[in-house]
Amino acid sequence: MKRLLPFILFLSVILTNAQEGSDRISLLFIGDFMGHMDQINAAYNKQTKTYDYTECFKYIKETLSEPDVAIGNLEVTLGIKPYSGYPQFSSPESYASAIKEAGVDVLMTANNHSCDKRKKGVEKTIAVLDSLDIAHTGTFINSEVKQKTSPLIIEKNGFKIAIINFTYGTNGIPPTKPNVVNYLDKKVVKADIDKAKAANADQIIAFVHWGKEYKDLPSQYQKDWYAFFKKEGITMVIGAHPHVLQPMVFDKESGNFVAYSLGNFVSHQRTFPRDGGAVLKIDLVKDNENNTFIDKAEYKLTWVYEPIVNGQKQYYILPVSEFETNQKFFKRKTDYDKMMRFTKHARTLLGKENKNVTEYK
Repeated sequence: MKRLLPFILFLSVILTNAQEGSDRISLLFIGDFMGHMDQINAAYNKQTKTYDYTECFKYIKETLSEPDVAIGNLEVTLGIKPYSGYPQFSSPESYASAIKEAGVDVLMTANNHSCDKRKKGVEKTIAVLDSLDIAHTGTFINSEVKQKTSPLIIEKNGFKIAIINFTYGTNGIPPTKPNVVNYLDKKVVKADIDKAKAANADQIIAFVHWGKEYKDLPSQYQKDWYAFFKKEGITMVIGAHPHVLQPMVFDKESGNFVAYSLGNFVSHQRTFPRDGGAVLKIDLVKDNENNTFIDKAEYKLTWVYEPIVNGQKQYYILPVSEFETNQKFFKRKTDYDKMMRFTKHARTLLGKENKNVTEYK
């Protein structure tokens, strides 16, 4: 992916080497980047006494790097020692480095774990992402920074895309003043939507942390919030938090789109169907009157493989379509069977509940 160069103007981010005047842009949305203790231990190199997550992404890197912009949900804090998993996450800074190297351009930071490590965690996470030139939104050092940098604006291929990010809560741990976490409060959300509209973006995307964990179908809470976003003129909403896949609905007549949950992208949650997720690719196009709309929406299933390699547990994110016909790749048939159980469930659920969003391979 192209390097991101931020400058202050609604935190506008231009992706270098963009093709000026292009009438199409591809966006990839990614589910939850978790950081359980088993993942942290798997990344540790006893010889160098460092943490390296590169191997985790080696099979999925091509998928992440192919679209113009890749956007994911970072559901950990970064850099606060001692590192820790559930219930209060803190992963090594090298986790973010590997995420960027794998092709991810933008990370959402408003979620129920944003304040796990209190003020130090909020501020260190932001500092790490800034140091790596990874664009981000959802949490802020203070209200002044939010005013200057929100919404996040991505500019590429002649498109100007605004991203706003909100969470239902932070596990009962409020942000320490002057830090700001974007909550799903209607006054806050409407103010951010109005500001995004004032930026004259071609497309506004709301990335929302919501819903009930481990449920295949969206809750009434999710549906009500989606209705609110639509009423306020937001046509694209991407959801996270349930840790399982939920439906993706594209109403071609109105242009409205929602993905209620993309599930876990990587985690140590091994209980079916939490062991996988999907990436969502959306192509935006402009017509002759400079109106922007969704041309195509497709998903690709992913699954987390957890073998023992040289005596140490490893985590690999697999694109299902590339490995479902390669049973010999797996060290144990039971692992392949688990991937196929997830795959069958996901295809059945999304095949029934999705609207105008199909699988790509």
